[in-house]
Amino acid sequence: MPELQGFYNEDVLEELLYNGEITTLEFVYHHSQERKDDFKDYCQRRGLQETEDAAKAYLNYLLKREENAHVDNLD
Repeated sequence: MPELQGFYNEDVLEELLYNGEITTLEFVYHHSQERKDDFKDYCQRRGLQETEDAAKAYLNYLLKREENAHVDNLD
């Protein structure tokens, strides 16, 4: 697995994640400071540890939030 430092373009992270070179937690931590802070808040609000499972749940939460925003725009 590559040693990540700092933040990376989402496309790069998606490819690394898809290829199994990084974990979902690494994807979240190296996406952007805003995403990292939002994930920490997400975990804190739900009483979760910042784990791989929490990162997967967080990405599912973001996906559902985005889907709902698209549906709301259609109304």
